[in-house]
Amino acid sequence: MAMLFAMVMVMSLGFWVNRGDENGPNAAWAAKVSFWGNRQVAATLRSGFDQADQAAQLAQTARTADQWDQVVTAWTDAIATLQTIPAQSPERFFVQRKQREYLENLAQAQQQANQLSWPSVFPSLGSAIFDEQLRLYLSYLATFGPPDILIIGSSRTIQGLDPQLFEASLNQQGYGVRAYNFSINGATAQVMNFVMQRLLTPEQLPKLVIWGDGSRAFNSRRVDATFSQILNSPGYRAILAGQRPGFTNSQVRPGFTNNQVNPKQPSTINAYGFVPVAAVFDPETFYQTYPRVVGQYDGFYNPFSLTGLQLGSLQSLVAYLKSRNIDLVYVHLPLSGDYLDDYRLSVDQQFQQFLQTQSQRLGFVVIDLLSQWINQDNFFADPSHLNQTGAATLAQQLARNPLILNKLNTLQ
Repeated sequence: MAMLFAMVMVMSLGFWVNRGDENGPNAAWAAKVSFWGNRQVAATLRSGFDQADQAAQLAQTARTADQWDQVVTAWTDAIATLQTIPAQSPERFFVQRKQREYLENLAQAQQQANQLSWPSVFPSLGSAIFDEQLRLYLSYLATFGPPDILIIGSSRTIQGLDPQLFEASLNQQGYGVRAYNFSINGATAQVMNFVMQRLLTPEQLPKLVIWGDGSRAFNSRRVDATFSQILNSPGYRAILAGQRPGFTNSQVRPGFTNNQVNPKQPSTINAYGFVPVAAVFDPETFYQTYPRVVGQYDGFYNPFSLTGLQLGSLQSLVAYLKSRNIDLVYVHLPLSGDYLDDYRLSVDQQFQQFLQTQSQRLGFVVIDLLSQWINQDNFFADPSHLNQTGAATLAQQLARNPLILNKLNTLQ
């Protein structure tokens, strides 16, 4: 790195000499004297390059999460030090390119640290996304305690309702609440009932649950693949043995170890359980890659029944939440007009009536938004999932919904 430092000094001198050719010898000499007289810049360069050297050396021997954390700190220090080079200094342009290089190294070090520091909170529940959501929610609880509002649902919800924007919109209206999205890909009513009653403890639950989904999650005649994975998982066996998820610290729970490394890459789930998806649904290009499946041949919709296990799970979950004085708001999420063909529309109209009947019978609130965006594909990532624009718009819309605000008023 000493050679690199010397090269920067020479480059800087050459810059000032060339500048003198343009502005006259006196100006060049004055600039050169000013540069070599600025020992602070020289010291800053040497310090930043030395810190980068240290980071590179630490990375050569890093094996544990703590060691990679030291690498992250060293690259961060090097970047921060070089950022203090004044904007008018000739070295600044070169330094910016070195910072670009250091930022790439920093990202790689952070990735290594993240992979090695995933906490062992419970044996797997059969799904990598489910396991990650559980780790993340428990970490959130350790940081803030239980959220006031817990958003639950399937993949349609995990990318369809932005909890941070929802929280921010409510905060702007004077509601000092926190929100988290604990949705799981493929989740049905049966899965959500398991999560709320069997997996989480009463102390980990919110004051208000917002459940966003659609008819597919209540179809008792579809194969509930997600719940089947749970039933066959080591995590479910741990539940049957009376265990509950939690950070192990120095204690090793049966079925897993503290230093177990998950080889999978962390997903795009953010710190609040939300997956932002930028893609915009365009039917003309989408169906060049994916087949168009009409509702009549969609396994989520045919065969279809709203009686059976999923209805029983809804009834059980509502009763449990009531016993804990937790309110429930069900949001019937929007679908694209392309997805709502005649067959699916007929099924979802049955579901709309089902929601009205069950909400009156069991005592929960329904917000039906099924068809509000049937002509606005720009809010969707695919025919049935919202993108981040749709998720942001929905969050702001729900934050102004009087049914939700009335619930929050009773909690204040």
